[in-house]
Amino acid sequence: MEFLIKLSGVWLGVFSRMTIPFWRKLYQGKTLKFNLKYLRRTLASLVLSTIFSLLLFPKLELSPQGIVGFELGFKLFCLCFGFGFGFNSILMEFAQWFEKEKN
Repeated sequence: MEFLIKLSGVWLGVFSRMTIPFWRKLYQGKTLKFNLKYLRRTLASLVLSTIFSLLLFPKLELSPQGIVGFELGFKLFCLCFGFGFGFNSILMEFAQWFEKEKN
């Protein structure tokens, strides 16, 4: 159960970070063009943040009985969501720095 909570938190964090600029541009009425570089970055972030979260939280036991209550599960979900969101944001920023260096 804890494994699924971790994965869902990380994945939803990564995908929410990916879609926020899309929703902002859609709200502003800008024309949207799909660019594969964002998909590649998101997939890389998804893989890396999943690996790192499983390495960082390998034996994070929420309760000694093995029963995850709502509050403990929600805390773990929020922790993993923030980790996925932040990791994707950091990866996007580094990618933009390297693009500016090239040009």
